[in-house]
Amino acid sequence: MKRPVLSLVAALLLVGICALIVLKIREAQAPLGQVANLIRERVHRRELSFSKSDGSERARNWALVAEFYRKRSYRPAWSDGRGPDRQSYELAEALRAATLEGLNPKDYDVDTLEVRIKRLDRNGLLSEAPPAQALANLDLRLTYTYFQYANHLLNGRVSTATVDHDWITSPREVNLVGNLQVATSRHGVRRALLGLLPRDPDYHRLKDALVLYAGIEQEGGWGFIHSGPPLRLGRVDPRVPLLRTRLRASGDLSKGDRGRSFDPPLERAVMVFQARHGLESTGVVGPATLDALNVPVGARVRQIQLNMARRRWLPQDLGKRYVVVNVPDFTLDVMEGERSVLHMRVVVGKRGSPTPLFSGKITYVELNPYWNIPRDIAKDEIAPLVRDDRTYLEQNQIKVLSGPQEDAAEVDPSDVDWGKIGEEGEPYLLREEPGPTNPLGKIKFMCPNEHDVYLHDTPAGHLFSVKERDFSHGCIRVERPMDLAVYLLRGTADGSRDRIQALIDSGERKAIRLPEPVPVHILYWTAWVDGSGLVQFRDDVYGHDRRLDEAIRSGTEAQFQINAPVKESQDSTR
Repeated sequence: MKRPVLSLVAALLLVGICALIVLKIREAQAPLGQVANLIRERVHRRELSFSKSDGSERARNWALVAEFYRKRSYRPAWSDGRGPDRQSYELAEALRAATLEGLNPKDYDVDTLEVRIKRLDRNGLLSEAPPAQALANLDLRLTYTYFQYANHLLNGRVSTATVDHDWITSPREVNLVGNLQVATSRHGVRRALLGLLPRDPDYHRLKDALVLYAGIEQEGGWGFIHSGPPLRLGRVDPRVPLLRTRLRASGDLSKGDRGRSFDPPLERAVMVFQARHGLESTGVVGPATLDALNVPVGARVRQIQLNMARRRWLPQDLGKRYVVVNVPDFTLDVMEGERSVLHMRVVVGKRGSPTPLFSGKITYVELNPYWNIPRDIAKDEIAPLVRDDRTYLEQNQIKVLSGPQEDAAEVDPSDVDWGKIGEEGEPYLLREEPGPTNPLGKIKFMCPNEHDVYLHDTPAGHLFSVKERDFSHGCIRVERPMDLAVYLLRGTADGSRDRIQALIDSGERKAIRLPEPVPVHILYWTAWVDGSGLVQFRDDVYGHDRRLDEAIRSGTEAQFQINAPVKESQDSTR
């Protein structure tokens, strides 16, 4: 009889212990209703601020936070009443890895976030209940930070909401509230964030380059090479070992002599380096090459990060086929998918009159075009020449018209007050007729836009042999206009090379509409990875990298413009 009694006592004791555990667990849970009420109160008052970002970004994120909690009746998303769940840690880990995306974990105050997560962690079933107020605050902080980081992954630290509206045609749009709802319900925070990254292969190649150059920086970077006579094949110089070490660090040199003599492998490595930096591939280390070699690796890391930021502004689809101009590289490519089918050099705007960055569509090609001279050029350049020489207009085939209309009447130049030409309210338009000296050459490619910028031929073909080709007033001069015209007009009655040439030879102006508009993107890449896997760098010709860097570091994104107004320079043609 003793054994059944003992078993009964043991069973009753076990039941009591279980009941005590359940009671303790319930005591250790903050009432979810109380946490939800606190969340509701704080969302409505928006009394918590979790970032140093400017007001426009805070307002955008708080709108998402409010929508997210409203759809879940303000229930906490990151805790179960006993403390933060594992998704909280997953978000913190993702924020720590923000450097891999060219972003700064400090922008999300991840140190403070991790401290608060750990402080409220349940630390076992019998720990004391976390304060409901602390759980509500943490939940809001995690949600706000998720949207903050998600927006940065999607559109950049400086987002498409604040840049010039015509630079990009259709920024990527994602339902971030739905994105987080799925992430929290399926315990897939990291996966949801990764899904916000651009699908653009060029972005991911830059991401790999960032890892490479950040690793070089962590290992101490590369040394400085002092100036001196040019280093070339056969030269013996104490700087040669420094040059060899520098080129090995960036992967341009894999082998070669270790002495002071400039040998053939070193020459080939210098040529690779020069090509990667848009320099003449001479194999000789002169001042320009030396300057590029001495750019600190940290500056190259930042350059890659800034170009990753600009990549986030691109829509997922640039078009099945499109024209893209990379201003800092002074090149144009016609793309079909990811393949360039036509490549050429271009001349772009001077630093004082930069080519604007925008997306548009080429709708027609004009042969033997007029040049409608912009008012600023008419006022600052043409009018002074006419005042000095009344025959200037006739010599240069320039007519004065009564206005910009197609049927505007020609005006006698002697009836014009040349001291007022180009001023506001003056109706006159100066137009240069088609001819051998017309700055637009024989072919113009029209992509209507508010900047009045287009692509065109030029009689100044010698400019394409210069490495830094920033000479225009903003429009883009193309090296091979006939090839581009044949490509764009294929399938039309006037699309063959012979037919286009015959129309040009006629001397008559003719506009030919494209069968279908072709997208054109005027972009600004100072760092990218080419098809052979080489990391390319170019100079920041307009200072856009510098200005974007300042906007990101200061958090004043609302003040950032891609096409910032600049003072016009006084030379060259459009």
